[in-house]
Amino acid sequence: MSTSELGTRLGRSHTHVSRWENGKLTPREADVGAVLGILGVTGDERERLLQLARDAGDPNWVAPGVGKQLTVLTEYERTAQRITDVEPLLIPGLLQTGNYARSIMLGAGATRGEADKRVTYRLGRRDVLSRRTPVTLNAIIGEHALRYPPCEPAVMVEQLRHLAEWAQRDNVEVQVLPLGGGYSPALEGPFVLIEFNRDKPVVHLEHYRSSTTITDAKDVQDYRNAAERLRGMAMSREASAALVAEITDQMEKEK
Repeated sequence: MSTSELGTRLGRSHTHVSRWENGKLTPREADVGAVLGILGVTGDERERLLQLARDAGDPNWVAPGVGKQLTVLTEYERTAQRITDVEPLLIPGLLQTGNYARSIMLGAGATRGEADKRVTYRLGRRDVLSRRTPVTLNAIIGEHALRYPPCEPAVMVEQLRHLAEWAQRDNVEVQVLPLGGGYSPALEGPFVLIEFNRDKPVVHLEHYRSSTTITDAKDVQDYRNAAERLRGMAMSREASAALVAEITDQMEKEK
């Protein structure tokens, strides 16, 4: 259906519909509902899209509950061009092994069944790094996350070897933020900067049982500046790989 035809049926101009399509104008929930009605979208998919429309009305919004977090973050990752994941205390989610992720989830109070389900989902998200046109990932990981594992030593050794393998890919850059380097924006907490080909960048913050999506242009730019500063403060790709290998060997000997 052309924008002109859709606009006619909505009582809108085709330029108005085009502005929705290219992201220059955010449609109201009522507008989205009208479009979905014309296109015959019903049931769960209709409710999902209407909820996205409600959320889009807030420049920055908090999503309580694990399910909604995953839905939002997965969509961002799927459509991203570049992801900068700053994690001072843990291995970034897209680079976690199943055993490492499961250990964290169980430690946070999930049941075995819940953890297994969420691990399967998390590993599936990793496809964005290995598909034909992969996302570029810049993972800035605190040295603390490498030296002080939240899991059994054997699980951490497996995780570090897995991290080293992914770091060899052209689209994955792993940089370690060394301990004792003074203040850095990473001390304020983890964040994920997600940049797209056409859409405006967003920042995703995950907390214990909720997440925050930041879309306000000024706030996002502050995070972009922080990410750039952290890239400069972190060790080079080569030095980071050497440190990961050194820590892995130490843990292997201590197991």
